[in-house]
Amino acid sequence: MTTPTVDHGFRIRGVQPTRVDAFVDAAFAFAVTLLVISIGHVPQSVGDLVQALRGVPAFAASFYIISRFWQAHRSWSRHYGIEDAYGVRLSLALVFLLLVYVYPLRMVAGLTFASFSGGALEETPIVVRSVADLRTIYVVFGIGYALTGTIFVLLHRHALGLADALGLTAAERIRTRTICRRWTGVIALAGLSAILASVLPMGRDAAFPCDIVPGFLYLLLIPMIRLIVRRERHELAALPVAARAP
Repeated sequence: MTTPTVDHGFRIRGVQPTRVDAFVDAAFAFAVTLLVISIGHVPQSVGDLVQALRGVPAFAASFYIISRFWQAHRSWSRHYGIEDAYGVRLSLALVFLLLVYVYPLRMVAGLTFASFSGGALEETPIVVRSVADLRTIYVVFGIGYALTGTIFVLLHRHALGLADALGLTAAERIRTRTICRRWTGVIALAGLSAILASVLPMGRDAAFPCDIVPGFLYLLLIPMIRLIVRRERHELAALPVAARAP
C-alpha cells in the first residue's frame, strides 16, 4: 500500500508521529474519558440504561467538537512537520486548555439538548439556579473556545513564518491563511457570545429574555466558514495552474 504524500492540498511533511504528537493524542483520549466519567455511574438496571442513553446526544456533540480539535492539530502536524520549541509550547498549551475546557463543553451540550427536548434528552439534571449561573456557563464556554481558537491561529501563523524554510507553495500559503481566518472567526464569535451573555437581558423577569442568543450565535460559524472557503477558492483560481498543486 502506497503511503499518501498529499493531504487536503498540503504536502505531508510530518510523515512519522513525534513524541509530542503521541502526548497530544493521549491527552485527547483522556479528555474523551473525562467526558464518559462526567456522565455518571455505570447503569445497573434497564431503567438506568435508558436514563443513560438520554445523554448520548450531548456526549456525541461534545465528542465531535473534541475530535475536530484533535483533527485540526493532527493536520497541522502532518502538513508542516514542525517540532521546534515554540510549536511544542503551543501544543502543550492546547492540551492544558482541552483538559480544562472538557467540563464546560459537556455542561453546555447537556443544557442545550435538555432545553431543545424539554428534558427528554437530559440524563443528569444540570442545576442552573440563577441568571448569573447561566451567564457564567456561556462566558466560561466562550472564553475556552476563543482560547482554543487562538492556539490554532498561533500554530498556523508560526507555520507561515517558516514558510520559506518549510518550502510552502503559493497554494499552501493561501490554504494556511484560510485556516487562520477560520479560527479567527471562531475567536470572534466565541468572544462576542461571551460579551452578549454578560450584557443581554435574561431570565423570566426580563421584558425580552435573550437566554438562547449567546448559544445560537455559534450557528453563524456555518455561513462564515463558507464565505472564507469561497475566498480561498478565488485566491487559488488566480494562481497559475502549475502553482496550485502542493
